Amino acid sequence: MQRDKRLVGVMNDRNRPQVEDAEDAYEHLFSAIVDQRLLPGTKLTEMALVEAFGVGRRTVATALQRLTWEKLVVFFPKRGAFVAAPDAEEARQVFAARIAVEAGTTEAVARAADPAAIAQLQENIDQENRLREQGHIREAIHLSGGFHVLMAELSGNRILAEQVRLLVARTSLIVNLFDNQAGLAGWHDHHDDLIRHCANGDVAAAVSLMRDHIIELQDSLILDRRRPVAFDMLGVFGKPEFPL
Repeated sequence: MQRDKRLVGVMNDRNRPQVEDAEDAYEHLFSAIVDQRLLPGTKLTEMALVEAFGVGRRTVATALQRLTWEKLVVFFPKRGAFVAAPDAEEARQVFAARIAVEAGTTEAVARAADPAAIAQLQENIDQENRLREQGHIREAIHLSGGFHVLMAELSGNRILAEQVRLLVARTSLIVNLFDNQAGLAGWHDHHDDLIRHCANGDVAAAVSLMRDHIIELQDSLILDRRRPVAFDMLGVFGKPEFPL
């Protein structure tokens, strides 16, 4: 009974995210990292996540283990789990990997020039633009990164698509650490031109632009600076009882 009183106004069945298993917990954590709600260096306290998600410790531990394997979380003995905070060398390697992988996924989409695939990419951009116009910047940023994941999925290579998904998530951490508060605002640049090249089947132009696009994002960062951060996990996943 005492525990119920303690949770009033913090986390309960009305504002707790829907989590039934470790996959759900993982997806919530992954999305929070990509959306920059969980910032680099955030301590992922197991009991806080248990309370936030309303699941057991084993479920939370399984989700954290997967994120650790994916390099989005790091674990230190006797200190616990933290959202990864990449250094400058890791950042450069992530961008190099993205250039190599996304050149291939872009080539596949442009070579196919499939109208259905082009329509999906265009809908992604249209939805992102609507969100920006409505002032939903965080959601727009999510779709901006999602454009690259969608491009990879449309390439037809599931292995490369999964790699792009993880690389985009790690890029989100990197941008937060080494960029200003604008975050991933520039991720949407060039997307319209990329779609046009793919629709026209102009493989060389599409691949070249994707490489330039990723290089431009890297060049916008200041890799000799890292921003320390801290965040409250219940504040990340909890919804206010009375939204403003």
